[in-house]
Amino acid sequence: MPLRQSQNTRRAIAEAIVSMDEHWVALFGELGIGDSCYSDLLVNMWLRRSESLRKTDLYPFMPGISRRTAVKYVQEMIDVGLLDESGTEDDKRVRHVTLTPILSRRLERYFDQVYALFEAIEPTD
Repeated sequence: MPLRQSQNTRRAIAEAIVSMDEHWVALFGELGIGDSCYSDLLVNMWLRRSESLRKTDLYPFMPGISRRTAVKYVQEMIDVGLLDESGTEDDKRVRHVTLTPILSRRLERYFDQVYALFEAIEPTD
């Protein structure tokens, strides 16, 4: 039997989700990446930070926008220094992209804030 939450608990969860989005905008909006498509991209990159991600690997991490727009957004982030791009010795056409240290730190701060939002939810009957 599925676990059912009270309406009060559901409301607290919904409020935490809204607050989560507000925290994203507060931390990343000034960098020009406050939209949720950037959240999708950067969270996926952070989850795979130990992997070598090719530039073309990143576009599916932004499912809410077209591939063409994803290409544009990723390149803009590289151009302003928010993402690091490097080539390979074997094939100059292959480009690898990583999070910059500043984005990694902001993401970790964001995760800490979001954890606190959800940790504060007290299940009610």
